[in-house]
Amino acid sequence: MKIVIVEDNRLVLHVLKAAFDAVGTYQLSDFETASEGLDACRNGADLAIFDHRLPDMKGVEAIRVLRSEPATEHLPIIMITADDDPGTRMDAIQAGATDFLKKPVNIEELRIRVRNLLALRQAQKSAAQREKLLKTVIAASGTSLAVIEADTSGDRFIFASDGFLKSTGLCTDDLIDAGTDQLWGVFAQSDTRARFDQAIHARSAGRFVLEILAADGGQAWAEIALHPVPQPGADATYLVVTLEDISDLVSAREANRQLFDRMSDIARVSGAWFFEIDSDSRLTYISDTMAQGLGLLPDNVLGMPVDSLPLGFNDPQKRGRTLSTAFAPPHRAIENEELTLRTSAGVTRCIQISAVPFCDTAGAFAGFRGSASDVSAIAAARDAAARASRAKSAFLATMSHEMQTPLTAIIGMADILTDTPQTAENAQNLRLVLDAAHGLSDVLGNVLDLAALDNETIVLRETEFDLSSLLDELGQVFRKQADAKGLGFEITLKGPEPQTRRGDRTRVKQIFQALLSNAVKFTQTGRIRVLLEGESPDEICLRVTDTGIGMAETEIERAFEPFAQIDDSMARKFDGGGMGLSIARGLAIAMSGQLKIDSTPGQGTTAKAFLRLPCTKRGGPATTPLDLTGLRILVADDNAANRKILQLMLHKLGARITMCDDGDLALDAWHPDRFDLLLLDINMPRLAGTDVIRRIRQFETAAGHARVPAIAVTANAAADQVPQYIDAGFDNCVGKPFTTQSLSKAVHDVMRSAAVVDTNLP
Repeated sequence: MKIVIVEDNRLVLHVLKAAFDAVGTYQLSDFETASEGLDACRNGADLAIFDHRLPDMKGVEAIRVLRSEPATEHLPIIMITADDDPGTRMDAIQAGATDFLKKPVNIEELRIRVRNLLALRQAQKSAAQREKLLKTVIAASGTSLAVIEADTSGDRFIFASDGFLKSTGLCTDDLIDAGTDQLWGVFAQSDTRARFDQAIHARSAGRFVLEILAADGGQAWAEIALHPVPQPGADATYLVVTLEDISDLVSAREANRQLFDRMSDIARVSGAWFFEIDSDSRLTYISDTMAQGLGLLPDNVLGMPVDSLPLGFNDPQKRGRTLSTAFAPPHRAIENEELTLRTSAGVTRCIQISAVPFCDTAGAFAGFRGSASDVSAIAAARDAAARASRAKSAFLATMSHEMQTPLTAIIGMADILTDTPQTAENAQNLRLVLDAAHGLSDVLGNVLDLAALDNETIVLRETEFDLSSLLDELGQVFRKQADAKGLGFEITLKGPEPQTRRGDRTRVKQIFQALLSNAVKFTQTGRIRVLLEGESPDEICLRVTDTGIGMAETEIERAFEPFAQIDDSMARKFDGGGMGLSIARGLAIAMSGQLKIDSTPGQGTTAKAFLRLPCTKRGGPATTPLDLTGLRILVADDNAANRKILQLMLHKLGARITMCDDGDLALDAWHPDRFDLLLLDINMPRLAGTDVIRRIRQFETAAGHARVPAIAVTANAAADQVPQYIDAGFDNCVGKPFTTQSLSKAVHDVMRSAAVVDTNLP
């Protein structure tokens, strides 16, 4: 810190300098005349010590000079003198001396007084620096700010930033030290301005939106905030005034108001339901029609949380959740979400909403905008259709079971009789019975398949199978039919053999069979060529080309319609229900494939089935058929004909059979290690086959017994039903109607998998 000492007595000067030199923290400058001391103070001093009697000027006069100049008006000054005259002391204080000491000076007292004054000086300098910093920050930020000093004699401005002056159109000379009435010519008369005037006089806080009377005649708006310091009321000594130009905001609000009115009019006239919510899931807009539909008043809804609306989720998986979860992060669009509305009258309605998120100008999530509608009538119609579909499915399942039960008896008994000696005529008659029964079974299966495809409930059962052997199997059947009509029939395979693929063999066979059957059926002369393209590891293509009647372009699509024939004459001339191609295309699509037909009337047709059937590793050598002689089998079926057929077929396999006509008896007959295999019907009175096997599996697990193989024998053997039987505890399933061959294969497969034949057979 810089100290200026002015003393003409060299001895006293030496003593004073020695006193401060001992401290060692001050920068001293000493002079013998007042004029020299004044110049030094003007050049930047932190404290001055003046003797009263100096050669060129009295110390009191020098102090007056310093106090009259802005650069030194606040400089701490100590006057020292040897005079005992009290008037001298009073003159010094009146001139502006900060302190006064009498010679001889007490050095320690001098040091203390200097230290205190320098601390005050440092505080003054810091305050000045902070004030300058604050003004710089205000100027740099562009803040419109002014300070009013509140005084009993009147309020006056003591500071105004450049931004404030620019916004009000005033200049510093007009405003500083002027009263607040300078503002009254800036703002237009209004009730808000009157409240603003009252707030200034009452020294209270508040915010006010005022119209600025622009010099160019344009319209501008400002938001003014009052901040009393240190607190509102009579104790406030200052009012900090901030001003923000909100002209653009007011214009935007007016535009939004006009847009709001326009959209409200559109919503009201159209009867549409519109809504908007903010980022806190509170309603910021709702159309009158939507509010009325919800049984609410529009004005009462604004600001309401969406969870307060009388709405809940229809989706069973979402029931119990609050509605706001639909609008929660990550803020995905909502499409056709169905909600349940429960009105105050106890009426339940179905409401469907769709909404998209929107962002503010900064890109931050701001809420959702959406629409809604009352879809109660549509939902009721949909539910009625679903009930009708379920009723249809239940009816088809019941009819299927009721028809397949006698079919099982017909096909099973006829199949058994084919292995007994017959006259040529009886053998032919028996073949007619079998063909008719199989045809009826196929029609029934097609009806069920169409229903499953229509309901999108078709299920594929993927296994590994040899595609080439499947084609050979079908070729043998349809070659005989072609030969009977005098048609050429050839099969070509491109690709390795065997064609081991993964897919639903039954459904693939169904597709192939439909194409081959149509080719033979609608070809009277010429030939049929079958080409299987199996080079691709993931996809196969079956091409069936015939020289039959062909179809026009307009007839091809009709051929894919269920129960459709090209015309009535076709229906009379050719057998069939018109379901084959429709089912084949549906199955191909279910396998991620497609079915195409190219045809020319009078020249023939090419049908192409593209199916996704990935290659698998080639299987090992063919397995040797098992010897099932003496196999102990427990059979349970409530239908006497089915029991008889099962008994005859299983006897042909050499098995020993125990028969039961319901599930309870089967459970009583079963005992660990008593049987090698179980064949159980599913739909039996008193105790279903699934219940029987569950109890047996529970006992085996609890007692630690080996698992006995079990096969479900049922008319309900759709692809989506079989997994339920496997889950219940069965190892395989045989669908009714069945043949000796299909039953034998199922038994062999299960026993081979169980790997118990060699050890359990007597």
